[in-house]
Amino acid sequence: MTIPSRPPGASELVARPVASNTRSIRDLAGRNALWRQPSQLRQEYEMVVGEEIVATLRWRKNVGTAAVARSPDGTWSFKAAGFLNPRVSIRLPNSDYDFAVFRPRNTGEGVLEAMADQRFAWRCVNFWQNTWAFFDSEGDRLLSIKPDSGGLKLGAQVSVELKASAHQEIGYLVVLGWYLMVLMAEDAVAAQPGGA
Repeated sequence: MTIPSRPPGASELVARPVASNTRSIRDLAGRNALWRQPSQLRQEYEMVVGEEIVATLRWRKNVGTAAVARSPDGTWSFKAAGFLNPRVSIRLPNSDYDFAVFRPRNTGEGVLEAMADQRFAWRCVNFWQNTWAFFDSEGDRLLSIKPDSGGLKLGAQVSVELKASAHQEIGYLVVLGWYLMVLMAEDAVAAQPGGA
């Protein structure tokens, strides 16, 4: 099954598979996966186990923060907004309702507030500031993401903890974590002399 993210251009005649119909992100509890960027020219990312695509994250346009994620666990849209009161809203397809909101601090760390008063903390977990993780309200780590700093394409290693399978939210938490990492990488590039 293929779903193009936008009408194909001359260089995009072959659509890429969106996600496996057999494996959910919850099935990855206790395992590792990779986020990879198939083309440096597009803001499109795939989370894979081996060569099996488990989830995708695609920006709706080449500029802005609106992105759509798809996996067997669901389809969600993400959008960062606000300057004095920044937030990332998470919605279901064709909905104007934010079912979850991530509120970052100026350090990049923050809290995701989800339905049923669920709260998940996002924070850096090492001295080098290159590994980030979501924690549940009991302080248990659910997943961690460590970017791959090699090459011009963005990528990362994802570790999903065993306890994560007990949380329905793990599907969009894994994708939200990567979305936040991509935004941080873009901010870092923009902050460099000569950056965008």
